[in-house]
Amino acid sequence: MKRRKKNIGNMNSFVVGIDIGEEKSIATYLSPDGDVKDSFEFGMNSEGYQNFVSRIPKETRIAFEASGLAYVVNNTLRELGYEDITVAHPKELAWIIKSKKKNDKVDSLKLAKLHLVNMLPESHLLNEDERIFRDLLIQRVKLGQDIARMKASIIGYLKREGLYNTLPESNDNFSEKRRKAMEGITFNNDRDVVLKTMLNRLQFLEDQIPPIERSIRSRARDSEDVRLLMTIPGIDYYLASLLSSYIGNVRRFPSESKLASFFGIVPSNRDSSSITRRGRMSKEGARTARWALSIAVDTIKMRNRAIGEYYDRQKERTGSGSLAHVLTMRKLIRMMYHMLTERKAWKYQDPGLTERKLNSLDDD
Repeated sequence: MKRRKKNIGNMNSFVVGIDIGEEKSIATYLSPDGDVKDSFEFGMNSEGYQNFVSRIPKETRIAFEASGLAYVVNNTLRELGYEDITVAHPKELAWIIKSKKKNDKVDSLKLAKLHLVNMLPESHLLNEDERIFRDLLIQRVKLGQDIARMKASIIGYLKREGLYNTLPESNDNFSEKRRKAMEGITFNNDRDVVLKTMLNRLQFLEDQIPPIERSIRSRARDSEDVRLLMTIPGIDYYLASLLSSYIGNVRRFPSESKLASFFGIVPSNRDSSSITRRGRMSKEGARTARWALSIAVDTIKMRNRAIGEYYDRQKERTGSGSLAHVLTMRKLIRMMYHMLTERKAWKYQDPGLTERKLNSLDDD
């Protein structure tokens, strides 16, 4: 009832829709009756924002679409005294793109009209501290990917030159013995420069990891959500931090199905009349979050018998390992949702392992 009264009150207020551009944006100002009171262009600079302030009252409800500039616009408007700001989810605004009449002024008007009747799908914005943590985590992901590509390049180069099989036997392609052997290879020509450059680039990338991991570990110590997710065997502080960063406050998802949809691991639907067609995984949402969940499943099903058996059953039932993997991701999301909402450790946890993992957060 409170939410309903709030929405009714909002429908009696003025709104403005902004179509954000890199240099200039379009604002459309509507009355509570839906009449256009003003429509104007303003620059994305101090002078442009002052123009916006002179024409739009501080109590106006503001809406714009999430984009690369959304954080800047949101922070600037709040600093200028605007409090009621809604950032629209871009995926849910596909109707703008499909519109027969597409231009910035029309988009601004549509945003304002949807916001006027409280039908604007809202996007979640991180605060400054959350953005910094997310950036740290993403940089760690990218470093890992760059290192993997560099290692593959080195191995490929050595195989091409017929030297890979001369390296010491090891389960790790880049064990200490193998690295020393690689550093000791000499061609007595410019190939020495090529190999040395590749090995130096690999070392440079690896040297960037420790300071990032120290910062992530330090933040993980203070996060109850991260510590809860670490009770799952196969999830360390880094994966737990990455998953927790994307989930945020789990209470913003009314159900585990909504959380699964956020991760993009629900089947896409194509409805026509009374027929509902189920398609492949939607893959909407952040790719990095889905990657983290996939990695988690790979490690958990090897360490936990119940999850491993669930994966095997689904693979046998569907005849597809990839589909079984997605279904196991879905199951893990359900379990994580209930862990975080009920504030309970994983039901299959190994208490001794959990204690060792949590104690490792204090290691410098």
